[in-house]
Amino acid sequence: MSMLRKNHRKAHLFTLALIAVLAGCSTAKVNDPGTSSSPNATPAPEPAKRGAIHVSVYDRGNIPPEEGNWDKNRWVEWINKNGPVDVKYTPVPRWESFPKFNALLASGSAPDLILEYDANYRNSWYSQKLLMPIDEMIDKYSTNYKQILEKYPLLRKIGTKEDGKLYEIGRLNVVAPHHRLLIREDWLQKLNLQVPTTTEELYNVAKAFVTQDPDGNGKKDTFGINLSGVGFSVISHIFGRSIDWAEQNGNFVHDWERLQASVEFQKRLFDDGLVDKDFLTDKNGQKGIQDFMNGKLGIFAIDSAWFTISNYETLKKNNPTAKVIPMALPKSQFGQFSPIISTPVQMVGVVNAKAKDPKAIMQYIDWMVDPEHASLLKNGIEGTHSQKGSNGCLQPIDTEKNKKELYTDDLNMMRSDLLLGKCAEVYLVNLRPEVPTQKELLDINLKSKEIYINKDRPIPSLGYDFLPVLPDDLQAIVKSTSKSNNIDKGDIWLKALVGGTGYTAQQAVKDAKDVWEKAGGKQVDDYYAKWYENNKTKAFSIDDLYKFAEQSQKELK
Repeated sequence: MSMLRKNHRKAHLFTLALIAVLAGCSTAKVNDPGTSSSPNATPAPEPAKRGAIHVSVYDRGNIPPEEGNWDKNRWVEWINKNGPVDVKYTPVPRWESFPKFNALLASGSAPDLILEYDANYRNSWYSQKLLMPIDEMIDKYSTNYKQILEKYPLLRKIGTKEDGKLYEIGRLNVVAPHHRLLIREDWLQKLNLQVPTTTEELYNVAKAFVTQDPDGNGKKDTFGINLSGVGFSVISHIFGRSIDWAEQNGNFVHDWERLQASVEFQKRLFDDGLVDKDFLTDKNGQKGIQDFMNGKLGIFAIDSAWFTISNYETLKKNNPTAKVIPMALPKSQFGQFSPIISTPVQMVGVVNAKAKDPKAIMQYIDWMVDPEHASLLKNGIEGTHSQKGSNGCLQPIDTEKNKKELYTDDLNMMRSDLLLGKCAEVYLVNLRPEVPTQKELLDINLKSKEIYINKDRPIPSLGYDFLPVLPDDLQAIVKSTSKSNNIDKGDIWLKALVGGTGYTAQQAVKDAKDVWEKAGGKQVDDYYAKWYENNKTKAFSIDDLYKFAEQSQKELK
């Protein structure tokens, strides 16, 4: 328990309680018959046979060859040596998980425990009756996870399906900014500009960053803002657009109006040359990151996972006088909002209906969610991969070494960061304020948290995790329209952005509506509208999210 001594009192006591229960239920050590105090002593019972299960793991191709693979590596061996069951991992390509899982399920060779982030995929398997309810296995065999459910009933509420049974295993996240909008403050100061607070001001500042030579090299080689990476998403959030459906005036509707406003604004940025004209080829946003680090991008919509120490230090090396600050999303005609924040309660796992050993599955889940084991898989071995910093939290010793040896995130998907206490906020505690660039990054991260975790500027709507499971026929409608209408990368929206005066945002919305209605989309809209009408007083809401965020912050202190 030494790794957890610095955690807040509640998480510490909770962890002790979990471990105490486990200790009380564990098999007693078998005595050596040769040391028995009585010649007639009853022989100690044989230890219970270990269960054996298969568990999925995302394969990102990030295990160095010298470390092994998902059949054998240092962490697979550590889990099998120290854990309660024998486990074999079934690797699944991260970005092709749905077809791979479907093939495994169809062939009867799917793993017992399926770990998958995408709610739509899990919902599809539920509707096909491919999943096992887990209420009974929790009641019979669980200690740790059962106690977590009791303390945080939202996990049960969100993991329960329409038949009233619990199917999904979840985790508790620290509520943190997921996307951000960063701006070069030094450019603003040089051009005598203020941080933009409206969409029109945002446009004007982006234009100034392109036309007024903010880097002072005498060339027109800077971009105002990015559309690649998470740019489309962040700008859509400015206009109150998150997913296709949103609560408006007490109803749950398919929101076309805000989408059109977002596309119109992005189209204007593109047509007027304020963004990289080649943004469509920047599929994963890496060129946008390079532009920012090279000092060529003034306003950067970025995923927090990309805003690393390494990237920030590269920016400062290339541009020593650069000053970066996070900015609140500007107000639009629909109000003022925040970009995506992490989901406080997230479902991540389901059990195969054909699993043969529910007890072993539950033993594995209980062991993996234990904060001590989760912390070790997150931070590595203390003294080898991490050491306690001045704040009492484990910090990396050698980031390059950890890149090679700490490929554990996908093994650790069931980890509840909230149970790790104050040290869970890695984007804060992993930074060393005695290092100037890291102190700057820490200040940026703290300000981001203050700006974006704010109920006065809420996220526009909750994600798909909080919507009901669509029946198969309605899921087929959504899937059939995804290529053209997908909220971020649908062909229609991308065509509108680069189509000039010949293809307007208004025409794009009209075409998207036609595709949707011809596919039977009104049935989906009606299904969600009816669900919302019947459940709006009891479903998890945005208000619930911010209340949970406030509660979790108190527990982290």
